Amino acid sequence: MNPSASGWVTKFGHVLKDQTFLFENMALFNQLKTLGFLYGFNIAIPKFIITEHEASIDERTKINLIYAMYSAYVAYYNSNSTKENTEKIRDFNLFLEQITSYYKGLNSVKKSLFEGFLGETKKDEIVARIIDQRVFIEANIIHKTFGNFSLNPYLTIDYLGFKRFLSDPDHYVPALQQIEKIGILLIEKSIELFKCEKNQIELFQKSMLLKEHKLLPTNRNDFHLSTEEVQYLIIISSLNILPNKEDENNLSNYINFTAELLRVSPKRIHLELSDLKTFIELNKKQIPGLKTMATGEQLYENLSFLVNKLILRNSKRLQKEIKGSQELVCLITKSTHSDLSAQEKKKIQEQLLDIFKSIPSLAIFILPGGAMLLPIFIKLIPKLLPSAFDDNRIP
Repeated sequence: MNPSASGWVTKFGHVLKDQTFLFENMALFNQLKTLGFLYGFNIAIPKFIITEHEASIDERTKINLIYAMYSAYVAYYNSNSTKENTEKIRDFNLFLEQITSYYKGLNSVKKSLFEGFLGETKKDEIVARIIDQRVFIEANIIHKTFGNFSLNPYLTIDYLGFKRFLSDPDHYVPALQQIEKIGILLIEKSIELFKCEKNQIELFQKSMLLKEHKLLPTNRNDFHLSTEEVQYLIIISSLNILPNKEDENNLSNYINFTAELLRVSPKRIHLELSDLKTFIELNKKQIPGLKTMATGEQLYENLSFLVNKLILRNSKRLQKEIKGSQELVCLITKSTHSDLSAQEKKKIQEQLLDIFKSIPSLAIFILPGGAMLLPIFIKLIPKLLPSAFDDNRIP
């Protein structure tokens, strides 16, 4: 599966067929924490998902987001075991419809993503577009191609909001308003106490699902945050604390502020902070966000990362295509002295077609900057590329 190419959402649905999802209480939440999804670092993906190439951080983020939402979908319908709900779990297209309906009710996703350019757009393509927009903050295809992008570290809110949507599709927006408003309050307080730069609040605002907020009543009789929602807001608080943990006076004030706002004990915040420290210590080599870089350095690193990924992947694809052509030569040689089976004749046809398709691909790849143009070519004209370039083909 390749989340950087078309068809990856359908391939994800195909991979799910042989999987069983049984999560109790906070089991899924804790797994997402281990993967780094809750922290916005995404150091790994679920083990049952196999990618032909090592998944990049943006690809891991896409996979973990759709995995989290699908797991929530399965858990919701499993909670009331009926024949109808079992059928809903098996229907991947229904899951895609739910995702689409969920984001349609928000003002964070462009309406153009739901509309087809020529004719009706497939459900999997719509979901792929939505995920792409949510993962990359304010980045179009040109920005991403030339390394000018930022990844959304607050996608857990998308997952929490989707859980709310499944249980109450008419009232999930107010819950999201409350979660995001509390997130803003926590970040604003950290900026006030620790004298941090304001780019953190700007990043959160760009990542938000809702652009306008009205803080709802916090009286327990009026609104209830779920256990997962409270725990995630504690994680946001911990992420604010960690860079400023040496400032003991303000640290105590901030922890008390968080505890009062979320109505939890300071001990819970200290425990979550300890978990975060352990996670970072174990995975610090895989967390690029720990490095402080100027904007120019970040762009250069993003661009270098993309170029290296494209060169490595496309060179392997071309090797695969050449290897397939060697098999073609053997089959053609065999046909000169014996009859070929129907399967062998079909293989010859497929590989000859792949060779014809390879000509424009090879031409693009050898041009200056060809490695940068090839992913755009793959995105726009996937049917004109050889099968070796289609990581999401379902056998």
